[in-house]
Amino acid sequence: MRGNPATHADLPRLELTERIINETLRLYPQGWFLTRTVTHDTHLGRHPLPAGTSLAYSPYLIHHRPDLYTDPETFDPDCWDPQRPQPPRHAFIPFATGARKCIGDTFAMAEATLALATITARWRLKHLPGHHRTRPVLGASIGPGELRMRPTPR
Repeated sequence: MRGNPATHADLPRLELTERIINETLRLYPQGWFLTRTVTHDTHLGRHPLPAGTSLAYSPYLIHHRPDLYTDPETFDPDCWDPQRPQPPRHAFIPFATGARKCIGDTFAMAEATLALATITARWRLKHLPGHHRTRPVLGASIGPGELRMRPTPR
């Protein structure tokens, strides 16, 4: 790439960039609180759930469980390295799951990966003094809060 915009053809070579995006989505999933309605009588573990029951779940809380992620509060893109043990299938749900999973999840991942690769190929981003820590901010979605950085050309 060398300063050129990343393209779809670059995606297979952007493994680290994709891992960074995955780890960011693990720490700050857009949908931090989601609801579902049970469509037929079922069980959740040992608990019966009749049809029509409303459920709420939090990808944020699932993504921060220490039984699913080693040191879940630490940003570690290497946890997505395919050579390392991966979390269970439904333990990473930044785009929800099941029949209501976001239809644009693959597109969103490709676009975010290409955007990050393009930005970092051209710019070095450094935290402004005193702005190294962020804290999740809850609203309609969740984000890292104020993230002040200075871009300098590479």
